[in-house]
Amino acid sequence: MKRLTLKDIAKALNLSVPTISKALSDSHEINKETKEKIVAYAHEHNYQYNALARSLKTGKTNIIGVIVSTISNSFFSQILEGIEESSLFQQYNIIIMQSRENPAIEKKCIDILYSKGVDGILISPVSDRANLNYLEQLHHSDCPIVIFDRINNSVNTFKIGIDNKKAAKRATQELIDRNYRNILHITGLANGVTNERLTGFQEALKQNNLIFQDTHLLRCDLSQIQIVEQEILYKLAELKKENNSPDAIFTATDLLTNRTIGLLAQQKIKIPEQIALIGFSNTNYAFSFNPPLTCVSQPAKNIGKLAFEKMIYILECRLKKREIVCETIELDADITIRESI
Repeated sequence: MKRLTLKDIAKALNLSVPTISKALSDSHEINKETKEKIVAYAHEHNYQYNALARSLKTGKTNIIGVIVSTISNSFFSQILEGIEESSLFQQYNIIIMQSRENPAIEKKCIDILYSKGVDGILISPVSDRANLNYLEQLHHSDCPIVIFDRINNSVNTFKIGIDNKKAAKRATQELIDRNYRNILHITGLANGVTNERLTGFQEALKQNNLIFQDTHLLRCDLSQIQIVEQEILYKLAELKKENNSPDAIFTATDLLTNRTIGLLAQQKIKIPEQIALIGFSNTNYAFSFNPPLTCVSQPAKNIGKLAFEKMIYILECRLKKREIVCETIELDADITIRESI
């Protein structure tokens, strides 16, 4: 089947090619009635614009790069769903890459996306310091950056995530309200998000006159999955040997939450009778765990949508040479109480 061209539509509707092109680009120069007529004809005849030709003419590729730590994480999968849904309406294509919590891999991802001429990059950084200068250079040149999830970053751009300290404080308070006092916090090593969650944990303890114990903090390198599991098992064994086993665990990321519940089951440690568990997790199957998991869930899909919308806003403002006033948007997380605490 022959590809429908602008010339074909112009001939069929007895209009000029520039008029057709402007109408399909939603230009204000074309009146509403004519625009609707052209768009209806294009949809009816399955018109697809030539992205390569358009990019050569405009200097834009209509491609947005997205970098997450890992696609398999349900939280990031939901963010990508929000980005993808928004991109369809804006006629943008998305290239997704994974940093795997490694600054060097993240740098390579940025290099590849920039070499492909993406119009902008949405990123959840490995940490608040990794590749910082590089991101700032790109953002202030021809490749704007929007940061999501890990928003404790100094790049002056839009940042969309949650109030991590507030969410962690609420989660810890849920445990304290149920008379858990010996709480182990398992978290990540480097990124600012986990540091904020640790602060929320510590503040909740302090407000309830509980002493924070260094022995009840475990920091894990999230890029080393197998080592993470070994570290959790070693920490539990060490505390048990010291007669200082936790009565509850608060995990700071999806990966840590999902691994911990599996490891406790493997060790035949009953939840919540022996150790209660609450953690950040966006899995859709938390209700089906044994027992059903109490979790802090983030509005991931909405984070993705907002991140994409802010990128489009930046691109439009730059095109029209308008001032851009950036902001950090912190959404509220939800805590769903189930039988694990």
